[in-house]
Amino acid sequence: MSHRPDPSSRTRRTLLGLAALPLAIGHGLASAQAWPNKGIKLVLPSGAGGGSDLFGRPLAEYMSQQLKVPVVVENRPGANGILAHETVVRQPADGYSLVISYPAAVIGNKLTQAKMSHDPLTDLQPIGRIGGGGGNTLIVNADVPVRNLKELVEWVRGKGGEVSYASWGIASGGHFIMEMLKHKLGMKLNHVPYKTVAQIPPDIISGVVPMAWIDSATPVTHVKAGRVRPIAVAAQRRLPQFPDAATLNEQGVPFEVETWYGLFAPTGLPPDVLARLNTVLNQWIRLPETVAFFEQKQNAPAPIPTTPEQFAQVLQRDLGAWKRLIADSKIVL
Repeated sequence: MSHRPDPSSRTRRTLLGLAALPLAIGHGLASAQAWPNKGIKLVLPSGAGGGSDLFGRPLAEYMSQQLKVPVVVENRPGANGILAHETVVRQPADGYSLVISYPAAVIGNKLTQAKMSHDPLTDLQPIGRIGGGGGNTLIVNADVPVRNLKELVEWVRGKGGEVSYASWGIASGGHFIMEMLKHKLGMKLNHVPYKTVAQIPPDIISGVVPMAWIDSATPVTHVKAGRVRPIAVAAQRRLPQFPDAATLNEQGVPFEVETWYGLFAPTGLPPDVLARLNTVLNQWIRLPETVAFFEQKQNAPAPIPTTPEQFAQVLQRDLGAWKRLIADSKIVL
């Protein structure tokens, strides 16, 4: 008995095959367009040659090599990181817009800035932590006759409150720390906010402003040349390049806030894109030249790779520390 194919069955199979064809084509197009298939923008909150720019450019170069697409750096200094954040949070959460940020920009702004166009803790998605622990440093002009906080308080009081200090902006880490010291140590000081960290050393050296809180990397060459003097560090340990500058804790001022940089994107990244970015970031962190840079140039411990979840936990821990700092110091901006 012969078994001829049922014509209706052949028709059904043909129709099913034709129906599946667009899906197959679509899958092929999706594969061809898998992330990343175009250039990525990395926004930095500092100007050229300062802060995050010093390591942001090597990171961008490494990312470009690993992801096989251009990674273009855009410097957006100003407003304590708000300008850099806003450049990114307005973009789609597709992995093509990234930003490097730091605690004062993410947490300090969250707690003190009521009129921002974004919420840095909910509109930015943490990808991974980049280094940290080097802290910030209080530097003075070489002619200022102080070498520690006790001597600074006496000198400021002798000036009758007509002394100014610089930081890299309103609500910056340096601004918060000095406002805390003013409250705890009874000093009267005027705040002079600068747009970028790189603008501060020349004015300290020339005496336009006698002192400043600044990141611990920028003033190293000026300290070695004797043009400025570090008198305190906001870190949990003394810094190897400033061994004579005692920590705030050593000088009787409890301080638990840590410094770090981190990589962020607009909230809502696809899980595979988030995982890929975290992997590339952690690969770069482990490079010997990256470790050497942070230890020798940033006065910071070698970076420790983190998952996005671990970095998110750091943000929540520091949120509590910053709340206590602001409340204890009665900081009002």
